[in-house]
Amino acid sequence: MGVPSPSVGDETVMPEFIERGQFDNYLFPHLLLYLIEKRFTGELVLAQDRVKKAIYFQNGRIIFAHSNEERFRLGKLLISQGKLTKKQLRAAQKMVDNSNTLANVLLRLGYIEKTELLLGAKRQIAGVLLSTFQWKEGSYRIYRGKLPKKLPKLPINAIQLIFNGVFYIKDRQWFERTVGDSSVVFELNDNFITGYRLLSYNEMVDLIVTKIDGNRNLEEIIFLMGRENSLQALQVIYGLRLLNLLKQKDKAS
Repeated sequence: MGVPSPSVGDETVMPEFIERGQFDNYLFPHLLLYLIEKRFTGELVLAQDRVKKAIYFQNGRIIFAHSNEERFRLGKLLISQGKLTKKQLRAAQKMVDNSNTLANVLLRLGYIEKTELLLGAKRQIAGVLLSTFQWKEGSYRIYRGKLPKKLPKLPINAIQLIFNGVFYIKDRQWFERTVGDSSVVFELNDNFITGYRLLSYNEMVDLIVTKIDGNRNLEEIIFLMGRENSLQALQVIYGLRLLNLLKQKDKAS
């Protein structure tokens, strides 16, 4: 069973998700927000072709994620970051068993400092999550209840991650259809300043935000930013709307 695809311009952006199903139209961030809003505890399993991912939540906070993709293996990431050698990884892997995780073995052998390991693990989680924003479609299953006893707990700033993840979607035509027609006018929500301060962003994002004044329509904002920045403008507007920091202005206002 599929999930309805909300438009950013709709009054109700958040769809209801059943326990398992298919999603399309890049609905992954909506699924994350749904579970965060519900203060969900449990596991979200995602699949697309042969790729499988698991994301763990505790009271609505993302605390861990992993994937069967080789590029997101912790050892591979640490090697790519220059924190570990291939020889060290092979030696550590020989000592991994049901009671000894790779992380614990690496620390015990002194191959890596705890702070570097934590940073590497958080980058691993972020990589698993951010790459999923590129999934236009996939399947999901929600498992509610207790978490695995030995599950690492590394809370992630989910709001920042969702905002960053929107920029991984490169489908301009989809953004154009989803954000709204050229006459749509957006204005800042009352909670904008508080929410925006919680995000890290670059100067281009800040510049785009200054063009959203409750008077200019989407076409005018795109024109002011120039064709070369039009996709980023659409991404910013979609991301802020997704986080409920922007709203579509009532035509009667």
